[in-house]
Amino acid sequence: MHEGVYRDPARLRQHWLSGTLTYLLALVIIAVLALLSHYLVQSIVDEQEATARVVNLAGRQRMLSQRITLYAGELREATSSELREPLTAEYFDAISTMSTMHYALMNGSNVLNIPTPSSDKIQQIFSQPPVDLHKKVVNFLALAEAVTDETLSTEQRNEAYLQLKAAAHSDILQSLDTLVLQFQTESEASIKQLQQYNRFSLGGLLLTLFLEAFFIFRPLLQSLQRREKAYLKLLQEMDDEIADQMQFQTFNDALTQLPNRLSLLEKIQAYIDIAQQNKTHVIVISIGLDRFKDVNDSLGHDLGDLLLLELAERLSDIATRHRGIVARVAGDEFAIVLEQVDEQLELVQFMRQLSQSICLPFEQENVSMQVTASLGLAFYADDGADARSLLMHANQAMRSAKDEGGNCFRFFQSVMTNKMTRRIKLEQELRQALNSSGQLMLFFQPKVALVSGAVTGVEALLRWHHPEEGMLSPVEFIPIAEDSGLIQELGDWVIVQSLWQLREWQRQDIFIEMAINVSVKQLLRGNLSDRITSLAEQMEIDPRYVQLEVTESHIMDNMNRIMQQLQTLAKAGFSLAIDDFGTGHSSLARLRDLPFKVLKIDRSFVMNAIKERKDQQLVAAIIDIGHSLNKSVIAEGIETIEQQLLLQSLGCDEGQGYLYSRPRPAKQLTGLLQLGKIELGADVSVNN
Repeated sequence: MHEGVYRDPARLRQHWLSGTLTYLLALVIIAVLALLSHYLVQSIVDEQEATARVVNLAGRQRMLSQRITLYAGELREATSSELREPLTAEYFDAISTMSTMHYALMNGSNVLNIPTPSSDKIQQIFSQPPVDLHKKVVNFLALAEAVTDETLSTEQRNEAYLQLKAAAHSDILQSLDTLVLQFQTESEASIKQLQQYNRFSLGGLLLTLFLEAFFIFRPLLQSLQRREKAYLKLLQEMDDEIADQMQFQTFNDALTQLPNRLSLLEKIQAYIDIAQQNKTHVIVISIGLDRFKDVNDSLGHDLGDLLLLELAERLSDIATRHRGIVARVAGDEFAIVLEQVDEQLELVQFMRQLSQSICLPFEQENVSMQVTASLGLAFYADDGADARSLLMHANQAMRSAKDEGGNCFRFFQSVMTNKMTRRIKLEQELRQALNSSGQLMLFFQPKVALVSGAVTGVEALLRWHHPEEGMLSPVEFIPIAEDSGLIQELGDWVIVQSLWQLREWQRQDIFIEMAINVSVKQLLRGNLSDRITSLAEQMEIDPRYVQLEVTESHIMDNMNRIMQQLQTLAKAGFSLAIDDFGTGHSSLARLRDLPFKVLKIDRSFVMNAIKERKDQQLVAAIIDIGHSLNKSVIAEGIETIEQQLLLQSLGCDEGQGYLYSRPRPAKQLTGLLQLGKIELGADVSVNN
């Protein structure tokens, strides 16, 4: 029967519901019996306390009757008013107190916590012969007042005193004893009855507990025991399944169900073992999606996951056709392992097919997506003798393909390892340079008005004097700082040092504009405007002397996220410039709405403008666009008089380059800034 209930979910719920209700009913009965027992015990205590208070009050009545008699005798003997007045006050106070206590005993009192007499025998003691306590007390109190009544004769007062004395010694004392005895008798009887009820309540409580234990807890324990046995059996049955799942999760990717990196390393090693026996080759292909972060940011991670799932199916089909395996190594990185037997596998053709398969559009939720991938290849045993080195070298080759723009494949070369090792080494040394003094420094290059030759400002340029390699080019360490996140700390350092130098020049009455390069990552952080405004205020620098330069391509890639920061900086009075203009993909509509006041033509266009007609036309177009939008135009990289004359003829406003001055330390440039003007050609030989 129990097994049938246990196997039927509906009957099992009904069984547990009825058991629960029975259990709750038993708890209610127990609670009622416990409360009843508590009430009975409390009643016994209250009864005893009430009796004690009545006995105590009756005893005080006896004392008061004796005190009244004593005071009455002293009043008869007192001859002077000085003795009589205090005795009279105490005498009448005792009479009043006795009267109050008498009525409290007879009728009950909330003030004195005396219960109202409920039995007929006690009522008879107060109001009926042979005791008639109320009449005796009233008569006693009347005699007490008569003793001091001056309207009565001396004989009458003496007679009243004698009657008072007799009543106190006989009537009052005997009647109070009778009252106390009756109270005690009735209290004892009530207590015995309450004790009997309490014994019945306790017996009922014990009986209920026994019934509950037998009919509720015993079946409950038996049911729990059966459920525990079933649960243990279920656990035993699930052990193998859980172990398989844990094994699968350990060695497989949660999203695509493909082997993960840990599993891939084992499989590569297995391929290597086979290749050693068969004298064949093993190919490891690292696949990294290009700009997959843009897909997640623009379409959401859900669609990004769907794309990865479909891509995993495509790669699995390709790998299966060539007797290989595919794995998901990281978020947007996959890997394929193949065995190459002689020349049966045309590798270049295979890589092209792989790239074409990845580039096919993905249709998800009425959205068409297309991605490209960078591919890197490593071979056993030429590029590595073990699984880890093969996978690492394939990944390095893939990174090299990404650095070259993506959507291509590269074979591993030993120089890639050297390049990666150097990159890691420079990143660590750059971190140390930030925390040390003397390695990082600022050079400054003047900006010149092309028409007058007047120095209009300088651009702060970061330099790194490596303790072992000497001066390193920013082209080498700035990309490392961008990728590692160090660009934010470097950018903050440049801002502080640039503003400090600007303040020093202004103290020397050199008021020029300081151009500072700002990384888009500093703008994305969200507090750049507050930080640079605060620094300018602390150093007492007018924001109009500070120009912030941002690279065009970085602006357009992050327009919506940095626009608020740009507008805040412009409102604060800082001048904003688009650096390397012409290399990005700005639209005229966006350019019109941006709060930038300056366009800086990229040096590549300036260098080729003399030789290439198209570059000259492009420079002219940039200058015309800038002026039509009421923006100032600066040309970078001017190195010859011919370039300057061309830019002057095209209407360019300012220029900078080796023709005027190489970037120099602040001390070497101070004299030129104080002069305020550059004689064209006068310093060309020195600067070049």
